[in-house]
Amino acid sequence: MINKYFYRVSLLLALTIAFGACKKDGFLDVPPKGSLTDETTFSTESNADLFVNDIYNSLPDLNNEFEPLDQWTDNSHVGANWMDGLFVRSNSLNPANWSSGPGYMFDWVNNYTIIRKCNVFLQQVAARKSNFSGDWYTKRTGEVHFLRALFYSFLFENFGGVPLIAAPLNSQTQGNSIFVARSSFDSTLAFIEADCDTAASLLPLQPDQTGRATKGAAMTLKGAVELFVASPLTNPSNDPAKWAKAAASNLAVMNLGVYSLFPDYSAMFLAANNWNSEQIFCRGYALPSNGHAREGHLGPTIVNGTEQAWGNLTPTQNLVDDYLMSNGKPITDATSGYDPQHPYLNREKRFYQSIVYDSSVWQGYVIYTRIGGNNQIDLGSTSDIGNTGYYARKTLDESINGQTSLSTSPGISNYTYYRYAEVLLNYAEAQNEAVGPDQTVYDAVNAVRARSSVPAVTPGLSQADMRTVLHRERRIELAFEDKRWYDIRRWDITTKGPAVLTNPTYGMLIQADASGHLTYNPRAVVYNNSFSEYMNWLPIPESVMEQNNKLVQNKGY
Repeated sequence: MINKYFYRVSLLLALTIAFGACKKDGFLDVPPKGSLTDETTFSTESNADLFVNDIYNSLPDLNNEFEPLDQWTDNSHVGANWMDGLFVRSNSLNPANWSSGPGYMFDWVNNYTIIRKCNVFLQQVAARKSNFSGDWYTKRTGEVHFLRALFYSFLFENFGGVPLIAAPLNSQTQGNSIFVARSSFDSTLAFIEADCDTAASLLPLQPDQTGRATKGAAMTLKGAVELFVASPLTNPSNDPAKWAKAAASNLAVMNLGVYSLFPDYSAMFLAANNWNSEQIFCRGYALPSNGHAREGHLGPTIVNGTEQAWGNLTPTQNLVDDYLMSNGKPITDATSGYDPQHPYLNREKRFYQSIVYDSSVWQGYVIYTRIGGNNQIDLGSTSDIGNTGYYARKTLDESINGQTSLSTSPGISNYTYYRYAEVLLNYAEAQNEAVGPDQTVYDAVNAVRARSSVPAVTPGLSQADMRTVLHRERRIELAFEDKRWYDIRRWDITTKGPAVLTNPTYGMLIQADASGHLTYNPRAVVYNNSFSEYMNWLPIPESVMEQNNKLVQNKGY
C-alpha cells in the first residue's frame, strides 16, 4: 500500500493550502472583495439554491474516501503505517497530529466553515423573505436547519460539547468576540435537537428533488444522536429516561409510514436502486462530471490477473466470526453446526453478500487468499493485497472494474448516511434498555433479520441476552457503513469488556498440504493494539486551540 502515500500527501497539501488561507484571516470572516454580494446571492430562488447546493456538496464524500471509518475499528484492518486507522489504534493521536477523519468528517475548521454557510443562509433569506415564495422558503430553511444539525452532530459525537454559533460572525466588525467557548454536552445536544425539530416541522415527507432532506431525515438524525447520548459512554448511570427518549424518537420515524426495508440487502447499495424505499438520507452522484471511485479504493486487489484496486476495505476475522450460521446461531454455539476447518459453509446470507473470502468469485474470477493464491494474504503489508485474507463485497458494484474508476469515476451509487434498518435497530436497542425486550423489540430486530432470511430471535431472552443479540446484529447489518466507530465508543467497549481496540486483530491464514487439503488458522495481524480510554473523544486541533483561548481541550490530551 506504499503507492497511496503520494496520493494522500498531495491531497492533504491542497487542502492545507485551502484551509490555511481560511485560518490565516479567520474562517469566520466575510467573503473577500470581488465575491458575489449577499444581495445578489439571495436575490432569487435560483441564486439562493446555488448557495444551498454548495452546502449539500460539502457533505463528507465518503464514496471517494480510500480509508473508510471501519479502518478505525475492529471491522477492517489495513497495515499501511500512514493510514489513520493504525495511527488512531496505536495511541498516537494528539492535538498536534489530529486526524480530519474520512471525507474530512471530523475536521473542526471545515465543519465550522460549513456551519457558517448555514448561518449565513438562514440570516440572509430571513432578511429578504419577499424574494421567495412561501413554499420555497419553508423547504429550504428546513433543509438548512437539518444540515446545520448534521454538521454539528459530526462535531458533537466526536468531541462532545462544542461552541454553539447560530449566526454568522465577522472578525472585522466583532473582533475577538467571534471566539466562543465550548457549550456543555447537554446544551449542544439541545441545540441539535432543536434544529432537527425545526427542520421536521418545515420539511415534507417526500422531497421535491432527490437528495434533499425530508421530515424523516430530520427525525432520524435526532433519534440517532439521542441514542448516542443514552449509551454507556455518556450515560454511565444508565438513566432509562434517556433510552426512552431515544426510543420514542426512532419510533416516530417508524410511524411515519414512509420507509420500508428494501427486499434485496446486497442490491440496495447499487446505483440501479438509488433513492429506494429504505434510504432516508444520502449523498448522490451523477455523471459525467461527478462520480466516485469506491470500487477502485476498496475492492479486491488482483482480479483477472491484474491489480485493479487498492483493497483498502479488508474485513477482519473478528468481524467474520460474528456472522451467524444459516440457522441463526452464532458459531460459538455448540449446536450451530460450525466447522472451523470449513468456516465458510452454511453461514447466514449477509455473510455471502458482504465478504469476499477464499474461493469466492468476484467479477467471474475466483479469489484465492490462501498461501500461493492470486490474492495471498499479505501479513507484512508489502503490497496492496489485503492483510486479513478477506475483501469487502457489500456496497461495491461488481460491474465496475476497480482501477479504472480512479480516473473515470463511473460509480454513481448513493452514499447512505441513514437508512430504515438502522432506525429499526436504534429503536430496538433503546427500547430494550428502557423497558426490556418487549414484543416491539422482537418485531423490530426480526424484521431486519427476515429480510436476509435469518431466523427470528428466540423468544424469552433477558435484557442482557437481547443486548448481546442487538450489538451483534448492528455489527453485521451495518458493516462497512461507517457506523462501527460510533457504536463501539458509545457502548464504551473500546478498552473495556470486549476491549475491541486493545485486543488483537485477526486474519485467516489458509494453507494447503501436499494433497491439497486446506487448513484454516486465525492469525493475529496486530498483536499490540493500543487505545486509551480518553481517546473515545478526539482532540481539538492544536492550531484551533491557539486561535481561541476560550476553548478547553478534551481530557487526556
